[in-house]
Amino acid sequence: MTISKGQVISKSGPGKKIGRRAPHCVRDLMKPRVIAVTGVTFLPEAARIMKEEDIGALPVIKEDGTLIGILTDRDIAVRAVAADLEVRVTQVGEICTSDDVLSVSPDTSLEQAEKLMSEHQVRRLPIVEGKNHLVGVLSLADLIHQERARNWHDVVEGVCKPGGEHTQVYENLPQ
Repeated sequence: MTISKGQVISKSGPGKKIGRRAPHCVRDLMKPRVIAVTGVTFLPEAARIMKEEDIGALPVIKEDGTLIGILTDRDIAVRAVAADLEVRVTQVGEICTSDDVLSVSPDTSLEQAEKLMSEHQVRRLPIVEGKNHLVGVLSLADLIHQERARNWHDVVEGVCKPGGEHTQVYENLPQ
């Protein structure tokens, strides 16, 4: 009998049964297929990738795969378009979040990842190994789809609560 990775044999009654083990660390749920861009990628190309892949964020890496930042659709809207930058010639590295990019290792517990996502109001966590080498991404949707988030409603509430780094105050709006 061949056992696939992620499966265990457990005894149940007189025979043996194969069952999936419950995910307990980031490695169990992360997406290892990562779509990323480099800092010299131009914004229209990054936006095209986001549209085609139906994603709202792209990890930003060096040529060797080292994580250096993350670009969100909000970064493009607020830091480029609303700032009236010449979007066609603006590179990802000019507007992406590169200071204090939150990331975790594949061996981080899902409970800890949930807590970090909630506390820091992020929907996606880059997963890195070694010297910050990007190996995957864990999203809030990954946690919810696996019904893994013990208190998924608390995680969503924490991620979406007002008052985060990107909360906007609207003043001087036309009446």
